[in-house]
Amino acid sequence: MTRFPEVLEQAAMNRAPHMLVHYLRDLANALHTYYNADTFIVTDSKVRNARLALVIGVQQVLRNGLTLLGVSAPESM
Repeated sequence: MTRFPEVLEQAAMNRAPHMLVHYLRDLANALHTYYNADTFIVTDSKVRNARLALVIGVQQVLRNGLTLLGVSAPESM
């Protein structure tokens, strides 16, 4: 997620929106892999809150990227 500003800048400078598309796809894939490998709802509140914060952060980055690309995303799945 921390690479988002860098990828966005490079995509804009190179007039290459596909760079942003590939980054967003890779980010979504990484979250999907992590989500399938771990249990998110656990009894340890610190672990649970950290994992949920990660999901919320990824959601925001995906939403921002898709908005910049003019692509709508579902509110829920």
